[in-house]
Amino acid sequence: MDNIDLEILKILKSHARAKYVNIAKKIGLTEGAVRRRIKKLQKDGIIRRFTIETTAEFEGVVLVETEPTMTNNVAKRMKKIATRIFEVSGDYDIAAFIQAYTIDDLNKKIDAIRKLPGVLNTNTLIKLKD
Repeated sequence: MDNIDLEILKILKSHARAKYVNIAKKIGLTEGAVRRRIKKLQKDGIIRRFTIETTAEFEGVVLVETEPTMTNNVAKRMKKIATRIFEVSGDYDIAAFIQAYTIDDLNKKIDAIRKLPGVLNTNTLIKLKD
């Protein structure tokens, strides 16, 4: 990976749907060269997926205490529910960041986490304002 690849990544991070021809104009390459570089970045695992971000209406953090031998299993299952998860130190084993468009959807995700095998206790923080 070189500086040109880094420039391509920077452009794609700010606009995942940028057209190859527009990227090429910005960095001074041909469209074909940009296409090849992006394919290689995907093949090498540098680019894992192209996505969009939206502003969710409701956001929360769920702190999860697990049975000591179940943390890894719970974390894997939580990846299907939460936007992002982190194994953490302290009183809790996992922190999950959750986004939802409705409070009902947020509650459903929190309940789904609480019902996972190996979950002992949770503490939920709901974002009130930025």
